[in-house]
Amino acid sequence: MSVMKKTFLAGAGALLLTTAIAGGFNSVNAQEKAYSDPAFGEAVRAYLLENPQVIVEAMDEYQANQQEIEAKKFEQTLSEKLDVLHDPSAPFAGNPDGEIVIVEFFDYNCGYCKRAIGDIQTIIEKEKDVKIIFKEMPILSESSLDAARYALAAHKQGKYFEYHTELMNFRGTKNAESLEKIAADLGLDVEQMKKDADSEEIRNEIKTSLELSRDLGIRGTPAFIVDDTLSPGYLPYAQMKGVIAEARKNKS
Repeated sequence: MSVMKKTFLAGAGALLLTTAIAGGFNSVNAQEKAYSDPAFGEAVRAYLLENPQVIVEAMDEYQANQQEIEAKKFEQTLSEKLDVLHDPSAPFAGNPDGEIVIVEFFDYNCGYCKRAIGDIQTIIEKEKDVKIIFKEMPILSESSLDAARYALAAHKQGKYFEYHTELMNFRGTKNAESLEKIAADLGLDVEQMKKDADSEEIRNEIKTSLELSRDLGIRGTPAFIVDDTLSPGYLPYAQMKGVIAEARKNKS
């Protein structure tokens, strides 16, 4: 065991054990005396060296408590922000009246988001009671933001998912030239798209989406919310299918 690890174990254990013992003292002075007593420190150290599992158990308990706190915070925020999360004007694919709603937060420069597009298409094809809502979360680069603005401009012309799919499959540099070429290839009005992409309306929509992701504690992309369950990270269809099945079960 390294010196650093021994120091950590002894220090953390002393804090935990001292806190427990302090409840039995009758005064602050008694507590301070216990903290400064070399014999006490040596006793704590010896105990921890003989029982290192105490630290592991304490850390496990701490992590479990933190996860419970975060889960409760997520549930409360989800309840408060559900109207924003399920905004009917937001771009979506799949069944517009789907009983199961999946919300994806993504970035167009995220490798795992690109990988997920095939799984999204499979869900649309095979899970007929699912609606997938797309939330722009451009956090990786300036070109991520540009791509998000153009995608939402494509939404105003009724071709969001087509444009979204092309962007996810695109392997080149995302700049004005490439973003406009993809639009032209899809038959979009490029000049109108440029105006819309630069509009305050679309910039505010992206700002709202980013604020929503922060409020929900989403720190990276991709992230999926399936009804009321947060699934951070890439999920292949085989796993997502199970999450969807569980959501159906909870509704029955």
